[in-house]
Amino acid sequence: MTMLKLSEHRRSDPVELTPSQQRKLKDWFHATLEPAPDGKVVVIPGSRVGGSNVDGLNVTVRPKLPVHRVLALIAESIDPYRWLDLDLQVQADWSVEDAVAVLFIRACHHTFSRGLHRSYRRERQDLRFVRGKILIPQTIRRPSPVPVAVEAEVFDDDVLENQVLAAALQRLRVDTTISQSVRVAAHREWREVRHVTELRDPLKDAERIQWSRHNRRYEPAIMLAKLVLAAGSIIVDGQEIAVPGFVVNMPAVVEQWARVQLRQAWALSEREMPDSWRGKLWLDEGKQIPLYPDLAVRTSGTWRFVGDVKYKFLDSTGPNQADVYQLLAYLTATGLPEGTLLHANISSGESNYVVANGGPRIRIVSIDLSQERAAASLKKAAATWISRSPQPTDEFGHAN
Repeated sequence: MTMLKLSEHRRSDPVELTPSQQRKLKDWFHATLEPAPDGKVVVIPGSRVGGSNVDGLNVTVRPKLPVHRVLALIAESIDPYRWLDLDLQVQADWSVEDAVAVLFIRACHHTFSRGLHRSYRRERQDLRFVRGKILIPQTIRRPSPVPVAVEAEVFDDDVLENQVLAAALQRLRVDTTISQSVRVAAHREWREVRHVTELRDPLKDAERIQWSRHNRRYEPAIMLAKLVLAAGSIIVDGQEIAVPGFVVNMPAVVEQWARVQLRQAWALSEREMPDSWRGKLWLDEGKQIPLYPDLAVRTSGTWRFVGDVKYKFLDSTGPNQADVYQLLAYLTATGLPEGTLLHANISSGESNYVVANGGPRIRIVSIDLSQERAAASLKKAAATWISRSPQPTDEFGHAN
């Protein structure tokens, strides 16, 4: 099987691809294609990295950041205080899909080593004796008195947490874009939970998990499982499409990393600074133009911060005008006097723009994600970002 090795946002050598392969590279990796001589094309991948089988062609897209830094961003997002407490040395030849898979497998091993989580659940059974609640409609429809349809409380490890981890491990153990040694490691951990019930939509079901002191130790592994499960599908034209491979959306990784670091720096809860503001902020009073800032803080009904994350390098021409206009819309809707555009860059720095006629201040901040102390740099820079004079808002989320 032929291979095509690419790097994020870098031009490839001219290659020969079928129309179907070209279309899938556009959809799956946000690639741009440029014509080349002899019917070939130059491929420029977007910000999705990983590996996939594209009509018999094994495609690998490496991130622009070192793989160990991508893994650090993910680990700091999942478990910002302890970095998952795992001794994981990223090997030089690892792909991003292998690195993420190993991180998840180690998290599963760490979780399972303390024993599988067990809990009570309701289960319908057909028994020759009565235990629990008799299901009258099902029982009276039967021609014979036994078995009896009952619903009983069962205490075991066939619970949602283990079912989600089993689904993610199963995905890795059969994914041919993952190296053989990593698939074997995934199989070893999968054997711990292979007996649990199979889920139809594990990624959706994972959102139903309620965290408590009883299952909190599962949280890092579950969050990584969600990343693994999401890597097998993408959204094209509003529809979810399964991808035969492992695809990681780097802008989403960086956005979540920034969000988690700011929550920690400002001692905020997920309710005060949620992952999504969908349905909470509009530009107009008629609520016809929704706004979705990547970063925002609202406490006690008042806006305290708004910003956006841009996974793009800044050059000498300065920020993209559309990005500035986007942040200006957020500032208009929240009534805040300043906001922040956070760029993933190759160097750190800050610049400011004040909107004419007494408008708000727009702060442009670059954080070098390739550096080990990127999180510390972001927290230090963010010390003065949050408003000390919160803006009261009405029922629609607009500033009063």
